[in-house]
Amino acid sequence: MKRKRSFILLKGVIVACTLLTTVGAATLLSSDLAFTKLVQPSLNTFLTKATLATNGADRWADDSDITLPTFDFSASETDAASISPLFESYYQSHDGANNLGTPLTVAFPTVYGWLQFFGSGALLLPIVSNHNPNTEDLLVDMIRNGIKDSDTGVVRLPLLQTLLAAGSQVPVGGDGSTLTYVDLRQATNPDLMPFAPTTRATATPTSLAVRQSTFIKGGIRLGKVVGHFIPAPFWDYINRTDVSPDGWQADFGAPLTEALSFTTVENGVTHQMQVQAFWRDALILDQTTADASAQPTIRRLDTGIAYLRTIGPPAVAVGFQPNAWTQADTALLDAPGTGHALAHVGGNYPLTLPGDTSWSAGTLWYRVQWSAPKHNATGWAVATSLTFSSPGNVPTWASLDILSPDLGAYLTNLGSNVGVSVYDLTRHSNYTYNANNQLMMASSAKVPIMLTFFDMIEQQGREPSDDEMNLLTTMIENSNNDSASALYYGEIGGAQGVANYMQKIGISGVNPNGDAWGYSTISPQAMVNLLTLLYTGKILTPSHRNLALSLMEQVEPDQQVGVGDTAPSGATVALKDGWVTDDNNFWVMNSSGIVTLGQETYIIAVYTQGLNSLDDGQAIARHVAGTVASQLL
Repeated sequence: MKRKRSFILLKGVIVACTLLTTVGAATLLSSDLAFTKLVQPSLNTFLTKATLATNGADRWADDSDITLPTFDFSASETDAASISPLFESYYQSHDGANNLGTPLTVAFPTVYGWLQFFGSGALLLPIVSNHNPNTEDLLVDMIRNGIKDSDTGVVRLPLLQTLLAAGSQVPVGGDGSTLTYVDLRQATNPDLMPFAPTTRATATPTSLAVRQSTFIKGGIRLGKVVGHFIPAPFWDYINRTDVSPDGWQADFGAPLTEALSFTTVENGVTHQMQVQAFWRDALILDQTTADASAQPTIRRLDTGIAYLRTIGPPAVAVGFQPNAWTQADTALLDAPGTGHALAHVGGNYPLTLPGDTSWSAGTLWYRVQWSAPKHNATGWAVATSLTFSSPGNVPTWASLDILSPDLGAYLTNLGSNVGVSVYDLTRHSNYTYNANNQLMMASSAKVPIMLTFFDMIEQQGREPSDDEMNLLTTMIENSNNDSASALYYGEIGGAQGVANYMQKIGISGVNPNGDAWGYSTISPQAMVNLLTLLYTGKILTPSHRNLALSLMEQVEPDQQVGVGDTAPSGATVALKDGWVTDDNNFWVMNSSGIVTLGQETYIIAVYTQGLNSLDDGQAIARHVAGTVASQLL
C-alpha cells in the first residue's frame, strides 16, 4: 500500500510537470515574446533519465563547476589589435564585422595553430602538429566541435560550450546584467524542453512581432517529442545569409534553451533583454535599443571577451615560430606593459623569441632578443607591433640606443639640438636620433654644391676647367667660403640649381638658402642619403664620383673634427664638416662622412645647433662619431 501511494504520488508529479510544460509551450506558440527564465525542476534527476536529448544539451546535465572571472582582460585602445592576414579572407566572407566583432587579441601561435579572439568568437587556423590530437584539453574540444571553412581552412571555435561547462559567472550581455552563463547552463537542462505543439494557436500581436515561434525538435520524453521554440526575431536573424553563410544548422546548431528574459543596466539605463543559446553560439536581443529599421537590435553574444575573462587565453607556443619582425616604430621594454624603454626600433627590425610571453591588461607581450654588431640584448615587445612574416632582405631601422644604450641616453639628454643618422652599409642597418630634424648646414652645404656642379658639367658634356677645379678643391679640402660662393652663385644657379638637382636624384630634406648658402638647412637623414648615392655609384659618372670622394678624403686636418679625428687608424674617411653662428649667436656644428675599414663601411651625419660654444658642438660630434666607430668597426 505504501509502495502504491509513492507511485501514485510520483506519477502525479510527472503529470503535473507535463501539464505545466505543455501550457508553457502553448504560451510560447501564441507569442514570440513570452520569454520566461526557466527554473530547474525539483525532479531533475528523475526527469533527466526520462528525457532523451538529441540536441546535445545533456552534455551539461551533470556539470556543477562554477568559475569566477579572474583573468585581467581590459583591451587597451592604444595597442588595439587588427585582423590578422591569416583570417582576413574568412572575416570578409563571413561578415566578420557583425558576426565576430572587433579583434580583442592579435593572432598568436598555439600548439594546434594560430588563434585570434574577437568580441563574439575566436578563429583558429590549424597547423600540422606533433601533439596528440586526442589530448583532452579545452582547445582540442572546441576544435572538434567547431565549424571548419572549406575555402580557408579556418575553424570558428564554439566558445559558448566551454563557458557553459565552466559555469562562468561573467554576466551575460554586460556587467550590469542579472544573468550569467551559469543561468544559461541551467536553462540547457533537457528536462526543461517543452513538448512539441499539437495544435497551432492563433498568434497574438505583441510589441515586437505577431508571428509564432518555430519549434525545433531536441529530444524525446515519455514517448513524446520535446525541443525548443525559436522566436520569430531570432529565427529571421539566423536565417539571414549574411549571419549564417553556411546555414543556421551549421553556423548556430540546434537551440539549447528557450529565449530567456533578463535586464541589464548600461550608463544608468535599464535595458530589457532576451538571450537564447544554440549549440555553437548565442543570440541576444535588446528591446530597449532599436536598429535603423526601428526593430530591436539583435547580435551574437560577446563570448570572446567572456571566455578570456573566465578561462584566459590558451598557452602561447612560440617554439615553432622563433623569429619575428617589427611592423612599425616599437619600444622594447625591460618589463611587459609598463616597463622602462631599453631601446627603440623601426619597421622590419628582426627579433628572436626565446619563448616567454606575458599578458598585461589584455595585451600580449613577447620576450625578445636583438643583436647589434658588438652586443646582444633582451627585452619585451608588444605583440601588436610584431609580424611573423619576413619582409625579406630589406634595410633595418633602429634608434641609436640599439647600437649603444649609453649613446642613446647621452643623446636623449641633449634633446632636439642634435640630430644623427648612421647607415651601416655592410649590414644594411640604419641607426637614427632626430634624423629628420631640419638643421643648419654651414659648410656641409659645400657637398651638394659640388655634386650639383658635377651634374651640370655632365649635362654639358665637359670636364671642369682649371679654374673650376681650383674652386672645387679649395671649397672642399680647405673649406674656402669664397670658392663655394663662386660656384653657388656664379655657376650652378644658386638655391634653385641645388633644389633642382636634389629633386632630380630623389633627395628630400635639403632646403637651400638663396641669400646665404651656409644658412641652408638639411636633415641628417638627407645628408646620409646623399652620401650613400655618391658612394654606391647611383649618381654622377664614375670619374666624377671618384673625384668627389677624393676631394672629401683630402680635407685638411683642422677641418676633420668629429667623423675624421675619431675614425680608427687605417680607416679611409671622406667627410665634410661645418660650423657657424646663427642669428642668435648660438653655435651650429656638424660633421658628416663615409668611413671604411677593411670590409666595413658606414655613412654618418651628426648635426648640432643652439650651443653656447663651438667647443660644445665639436665635443658632441666627437663623442657621437667616436662611439659609432667603436661599435661598427
